[in-house]
Amino acid sequence: MRDRTVRARSKGFVVATTMALALWALPAVAQTPAPPADAPPAAPPPAPMEMPPPPPPVPAPPPAVQVETKPPTATETMAATRPDVLPPIDVGAWTRVSGVFQGASDKSKMNDWHMDNAYVELHAGGKVHKKVGVTLNLNANMTNFSAASVAVMDAIISFDFLDEFHLWAGHLLVPVDRSNASGPFFMIPWNYPGFFAGVSAPKEGPSGRNNGAVVWGDVAGGMMSYFAGVFDNANIGTSPLFSGRLRLALLDPEPGFWGNGSYFGDKDLFSINVGGQFQKHGSSVAMMGAVPAMDKDYSEVNADVLFEKKIPAAGFVTAEGAYYHFGVLDGGISDSMYVLAAYAIPMMNAGFLQPMVRYQWEKVKANTGSNPWNIDAAVSYLIKGPALRINATYSHTKLNPTDLTANSIQLGAQAIFF
Repeated sequence: MRDRTVRARSKGFVVATTMALALWALPAVAQTPAPPADAPPAAPPPAPMEMPPPPPPVPAPPPAVQVETKPPTATETMAATRPDVLPPIDVGAWTRVSGVFQGASDKSKMNDWHMDNAYVELHAGGKVHKKVGVTLNLNANMTNFSAASVAVMDAIISFDFLDEFHLWAGHLLVPVDRSNASGPFFMIPWNYPGFFAGVSAPKEGPSGRNNGAVVWGDVAGGMMSYFAGVFDNANIGTSPLFSGRLRLALLDPEPGFWGNGSYFGDKDLFSINVGGQFQKHGSSVAMMGAVPAMDKDYSEVNADVLFEKKIPAAGFVTAEGAYYHFGVLDGGISDSMYVLAAYAIPMMNAGFLQPMVRYQWEKVKANTGSNPWNIDAAVSYLIKGPALRINATYSHTKLNPTDLTANSIQLGAQAIFF
């Protein structure tokens, strides 16, 4: 009896356990429907990807010299006292070459040819302090091999305290007029004003430079600029030359110490300039020992106007005029003037074709007849503005009352690398 009871209880426990397991598995079976009878067999699960073993680390080569990290100094970490990093020295090379068709004995004929320019300038300069710069420029003209030599054109220490106040000293440009400020590279005519009768230009020195000092500044970003200098050409036996200039730009500003006779289409410009010079006993013509036999104080005043206007898609036009009056002895040039007009026409490939005409006139103080005059007719191809251009100029000069004339055709090219 007891055995039947035990077997009955055991049988009931097994049935109960089996039913509990079936009820627990029922939800999982309900969530996974059986595949249809005609379904293809399920694909086996993909095998897990095996990652390639990482390459063995490459040991870094040992340093040749073991260097310890240098701790920063207070100067390096404090912005107010951190050393200034100055820009590198700038260098450049400028060159001009030209030849002239003109008679050797008869200047009115163009039956001979000679080179009149094989000229080069080497430029170097940079900052030695954020407000102090150094400029050293050399030049040479190789057209006369026997006399050719390299000369110091500029040797300048520049103290640039403010835009409105600079002090430059050394061997530098004499500030007096636009032509000297621009130099031959940055004016439209190939040659300076002044022609066969003589040079009708203010007192300057070789390449328009002299030994001295200049105070100058730009006001209102270059809308007005002033220049005042004193020069002695390193000659203690002469009185100093005082020279100055004022520049007023009424359209685009024109800042800086150096000047331009044209901005080659980069600016709309209407600029008015006045300049003057004075030197005690500066007009001496003869010396007897240390005393001038004939002398007069030298003085000069000048004014010039430059107008340049960009024409959209049609190039730019330029017009300029200047007048000079000189206090000199009888026989010298007392007055001179020039006017010029030019129009730069854009070319399809590159650059501009620029025809130009310039008329010059001079007055000899003791001359009672007609005074000498000159006309230049030129055309330039501005491939890259003043940095690369070629030029052809026909020049005619008349010296009255002798009726002496001169004619020439000059071909030239210039390039500026900077």
